[in-house]
This record gives sequence, C-alpha cells and structure tokens, in this order.
Amino acid sequence: MNTLLRTLAVSLLLVSHAIADGPGFWWQWRGPSGQGYVTDTKVPLEWSETKNFLWKTKVPGAGHSTPVIWGELLFLTSANKDGSKRWVVCVNTTSGKIDWEQLAAEGIAEKTHGTSSLATASCVTDGKHVYAFFGTPGMFCYTLEGKPVWHHKFGIFTSEANWGVGASPVLYENLVIQNCDNDGTRVRSVNAKDVAAPNLVALEKETGKVVWSTPRDQGRGFSTPVLIAANGRDELVLNGPLGVWAYDPKTGKELWHCDRHPDIDNNKFGEPLPLFANGTMFAAAGRESGYLQAIKLGGSGDVTRSGLVWELPRRNVRDVGSGILVGKQLYFGDSRGFAISSHDVASGKQLFSVPTRGGSAQSSFYASPVLIKDKVVFL
Repeated sequence: MNTLLRTLAVSLLLVSHAIADGPGFWWQWRGPSGQGYVTDTKVPLEWSETKNFLWKTKVPGAGHSTPVIWGELLFLTSANKDGSKRWVVCVNTTSGKIDWEQLAAEGIAEKTHGTSSLATASCVTDGKHVYAFFGTPGMFCYTLEGKPVWHHKFGIFTSEANWGVGASPVLYENLVIQNCDNDGTRVRSVNAKDVAAPNLVALEKETGKVVWSTPRDQGRGFSTPVLIAANGRDELVLNGPLGVWAYDPKTGKELWHCDRHPDIDNNKFGEPLPLFANGTMFAAAGRESGYLQAIKLGGSGDVTRSGLVWELPRRNVRDVGSGILVGKQLYFGDSRGFAISSHDVASGKQLFSVPTRGGSAQSSFYASPVLIKDKVVFL
C-alpha cells in the first residue's frame, strides 16, 4: 500500500439498496451485527480486475479503516505517513466519485506500529451524522453532506511502544462511545495533564459533550466495544488488556468482568472483538499463544470463576483480526498468515487448523473475516 495514495476498489457488495438494516447499510465496523454477517444475497464471491469490478477511486493518504456504508454513501478515514494530515472521505457507491473530503486534523504527527496506520479506526454513522476517531486528534462529527458539527479532544494517547490506537466508535441510543485505552501517565515524556484518561467514554451524539466516563487504566488496548442483549438488558462488552469487561451502556457502570488467564504476559492486549451467541461470548487474548475464553453473559461482579465456561490456549498463533462464529464453530485466522483454524463452541476443542496457501511471515493479514452466503471469507 502506497503511504501517499490508497486505491479503493469496490465490488457489487456496496451498491445494493435496502432499508437501514438491510444489505445497503454497513454502518459500523463489522456491520450492523458487529459480528461480520453480510445479509446481501447478491454479493459476488469471485472478483478480479475484470470480473464483478465496478470502479476504483484514488483517495488521499492511506489507512486501515473499514469503509462504512449508508445507502449510496461510503465513509472512511485516511492519513499521511506521519499522521500530520488526517482525512474523513465520503465516496459515492454508485459512481465511485468522491462526494466530499474533510481534512479533519493537521499538524499532529505521531508514530504507530509498522503494520498499522494513523487512520485505523473505522467511522460509524446513524444516517444523520458520521463520526470518526483518530486518537490524539480526537473525535470528529460531520453531517452526511460533510459539514463539521463538533470536535472532541480526549488528550494525548500514549503508548510506550508507539503502537497508536485501533478502537472504533460505537453508537447506543443518543451516545457515541469510545474505548480510550492507552498507557496514560506511564509515558513520562508526556505531561500528565495532557494525557488522555484511559477510560471508556460516552459522548452525546448531537453535541459531543461527555455524558459518562468510566476509568479502566489497563494500559494500551485496541478492541472495539460490542453491544449484546443478555437476560433482558443491554451489555456493552469490551475485550481489553486484562480481560473482558461488561458495562451498562446508559451509565458506563461496570456490570461484570472476567480476568484474562494469568499464565503469561503475552496473554494481554485483547485486540479481537468478542463473538457471541445463545448467552455465551467468546474472547481471544490476541497475543501469541494467548488464551481463548468462553464466558456466560448476564453476570454480575467478578465472574472469572463463576462465569467461565471454558478456556484454552491458542498455541503458536497470533490473533489480531477478530474471528467469526458460524453455527457451532468459531473460525480464526492467524495474523502471521500461517493457518485458518476452528473451535467447537461447546467445548473449545480445536476442530482443524488448515495452512493457508503460500503462508509465510511475509503474508500476514489482520483483516477480520465476514460471512457471505454461508461462506466464511478471509481477505
């Protein structure tokens, strides 16, 4: 990927039209379900430069954000190499033309991990506004026509390893919620008063004002919260460095937490988004040989013992992208590009591990799989 220019190629997936919860709408990272399920039955499963190919459009900078879609509007974030310029871009899904682009932030140069970018978090939209998060530059709100509405700065997101941020914003009722996990004041080179509090923060969608802010202080984390309905209540579940925490999305109050297996330091970080079905959620630690845990939803307090269904180490793999749950199986891709594996949801037993063709340290991938017409697609 050229750091000054990204080419966006879009297949038929992006041009179908339906109601807001239908196939023409992919309004947040991992889609409406937050689990990567594609409902559009017209999506092609084969594409190339000549087959099922509609258009390609050059956009400024580079980035790792997923395009989010609202009908004929597609939104993504982008940045130049050092992050001193960050853009929010709107592309028309039918023509491929850029409807508008906004230079959201300028002059805030930062470092990030070599496999990441300074535009990693995906946008989220409710069909009225689009919200974009860039870490230290803050959260930006625009109308669908590109008019700036508000901008909120959290402070400087610190990382002892200079790994940047990765969590995308999520919406709940009148709130836009952001995971602000970072190393906080552990980084001595940054003035403590300028540091972004390592909290989970809810802003009012219309104004950007803080509605609630819940301390976490677990160090740097990169996962996006996911909303789950359990036992008649909504739970905002966040995978993080020390384990899985669930919060009341209305107030930010902690509902329950399950600690990460204490075996090894590598078991921290918790990048992958939790998967869930039938009252149970599944969370991978993310780090090499970290543990995969199955946890009961709807608990209270510390459920590390009472709520843990099973846990097992994911030996010799590195989960960065999230997995996907299909039927009674969990599917994961090793970020190093070596293998795709599956686990049984009831027991955690690994069912298979299939080497990818040509897998090597040079063919790593971080993209999360999607389910399209009963096919699990890894890009």
